[in-house]
This record gives sequence, structure tokens and C-alpha cells, in this order.
Amino acid sequence: MTISVRGKRGPLHAESRNVVRGRATRQLILNAARARIVASGYEALRLEDLARDSGVTKAAVVKSVGGKPNILLMLGDEDRQTRLEVIRQAVAHRSGLRRRLTDLVRRLLDLDVARMNVVMAYIGYMWFWTGKDQERAQAMITETRELLCELIAAASPVRPTPEELGILSFRVLGSYVMGLRDLRYGFATLDDTVRFVVNYVLRSSSS
Repeated sequence: MTISVRGKRGPLHAESRNVVRGRATRQLILNAARARIVASGYEALRLEDLARDSGVTKAAVVKSVGGKPNILLMLGDEDRQTRLEVIRQAVAHRSGLRRRLTDLVRRLLDLDVARMNVVMAYIGYMWFWTGKDQERAQAMITETRELLCELIAAASPVRPTPEELGILSFRVLGSYVMGLRDLRYGFATLDDTVRFVVNYVLRSSSS
């Protein structure tokens, strides 16, 4: 029995089917990597284990997703996309800045607590990336900060200056990372972390 893979405009060519299979294999490997990191941490991740989990060879893992650092970068980007969606939804709300930040931080923590080992490994290794990987990671941060600036401007009774928006967006990211660390090691509860982030961001801002 022959299965015909079809696109929007008809059957896909052989090259297109290879692309589809390649994407499916890559996502399978990334899903396996995420599961292993969540369960055992990034340092315990082995490409041989991913190959076995995914039913492919180690060479196929390397060809599809590269080495461990690139896997972490790809997983970090997946996680970032889910955070960006939460921030976009918060931009559209009509509450004040304190309320909106409180709801946003809590929703983000709900996402990241479940994948804490991936998130913290990504944050930690980000400082050591170089070249194109570092540029890619920096672009991710910049995009996130720009969206946070949009949220802060929309929720503020008086629009902050561009410089103030830059400072506030940096405070959101910085305090969020510190809050995640304290939450991970049991130094704070979820409610403590939400309050810490919001209060740190708004410590000299009108809410």
C-alpha cells in the first residue's frame, strides 16, 4: 500500500516528503531530549540515549539537531514561543500595570515550573554561547523585551519614555530569573516569587 503525502496544492514531491520526515524526526528527538532533561537534568543528557529513545542512529541525531548546546538552544526557543504568546495575550488585557504583571508572572511560572530543568539549563548556558549561537540567543532576548515594553506601555497610566521602558523590561527578565532560582531551590513559594517580581519591577514606577 502506497501512502501519498499531500500538501495544500496536491501530492508532495519526494524532496518535500523528505523535508516533512526530517521535521518530524527533529521534533521527535527534541521531545525526547526535553523529557530526559526534565527528568534527569541537562548534564545527564546523552546523544546515544536520544537516538535510542527516537529510534534513530546517533549520526541521525547529530544531523537533525546538532549537539547538546544546539538542542538546548532549540528547546529554549520552543519555550520562549510559549512565553511570547502569554505576553501577547496580556498586552490585550485592560487591567492596570500591577494587576497585569501579577497575572503575567503567575502564568509564566505555571509554564516554567513544569520544565524547570530545561529553563534553568538554558539560562545558565546562555552566558557561554559564542558566535552565531550567542547572536541568536541575544535576538531572542531582544524580541521578548520589545514585547514586554509594549505590554508595560499599554498598561501604564502615563506612557513611560523609551529609556524607562527598557529599564522596566530588563527588570522583568532579571527578577524573573532570580525568582525562578529561588523557587527551584525552595527559597520561596510561588506566591512569594510573583510578589517579588512585580514589586521589583514597580519599585520606582507608578502602577
